[in-house]
Amino acid sequence: MTDNRSRIAPAEIERFLKHALALADEARKNILAAQRSGFSVKRKPDKSFVTSVDVAVEQRLRELIGVQFPEHGILGEELPAANADAPFQWILDPVDGTEDFAHGIPNFGVILGLHYQGTPLVGVIDHPLLDLRVHAAYGLGAYRNGERIRLTDLAPEEIDGTERITLCARANFTRHGDDGHIFDAIVRAHPNHRIYRTCLAHTLAVTGAVDAMIEYGDRIWDLAASQILVEEAGGRYRCVREWDIPDVGKVYGAVFGKPTLVDRIAERFF
Repeated sequence: MTDNRSRIAPAEIERFLKHALALADEARKNILAAQRSGFSVKRKPDKSFVTSVDVAVEQRLRELIGVQFPEHGILGEELPAANADAPFQWILDPVDGTEDFAHGIPNFGVILGLHYQGTPLVGVIDHPLLDLRVHAAYGLGAYRNGERIRLTDLAPEEIDGTERITLCARANFTRHGDDGHIFDAIVRAHPNHRIYRTCLAHTLAVTGAVDAMIEYGDRIWDLAASQILVEEAGGRYRCVREWDIPDVGKVYGAVFGKPTLVDRIAERFF
C-alpha cells in the first residue's frame, strides 16, 4: 500500500518542519514569560486544569499557522477546530500536563503535530523548563536538541522484568470504562516501571531513556507528535484502543518505543 506522505516533496516537508520548530520556539517564549509574570488557573467542567497560558499559547500558534498556511486545518485542546476537512491538520496541545505546569513541576510540554490525511507527517514535543526538545518529520529522522536519535531494539531475552517502561496513571484506564485490570497486568509483568502523566514520558520513549510507553484514554492532541517521533527514531508505534466517548469524542490507547517490547505489551490489549 502506498504511503500518501510519499507524494509530498521532501522540500515541502522540510518547510513544514521549519514552521513547526518556529511554533515551538514561540510557545516556549510565551510560556517562560508567563512563568515570570504569572498566570491564572481554573478548572474545566471535567475537573482538569486550564490556565490562561494554555489558551493564549494556542491562540498565538493558530494565528501563526493561519498566516503561513491559511488552507490548513487546526485542531487544538482549548479552542474549536478550524478547516476540519482540510487534508493537512495542525494538532496542538499548548500545555500538556497543565496540572504540573500550574504547580511548578517541569514535566509539562508543548505538543505540535502536522498530520496529512490522518497520518502524522511532522511532530515536536518541547519541554521549556527542561530545555529539552524532540522533533521529527517523515523521511527526515528524529532529533533530541538537534542530535539524531537512533533507537536500539531489545532482544527477546532482555525482556525479563528489568526493561524500563512508563505508563500513564491507573486512573486513565478507568476514566472511560473499567480497564484497570489491563494496567494491573502490565505493571505485574513489567515491575521496573515509572508513572508519568505528561508528554515527558513520550519524550523518554522517543529518546530511548525508557524502553516503551503505554498511553491510554487520551485525545488526539496528546498523541499528535508521538508516532512520527518514535517511528523516525527507529521504534514502533501501535494504536491498541480507539473508541468514541459520548460528550468527549474519540479517545485512544497506544504503545510505543522499542519494537520487540512494544509488540509484547500490545498483545495484552487484544
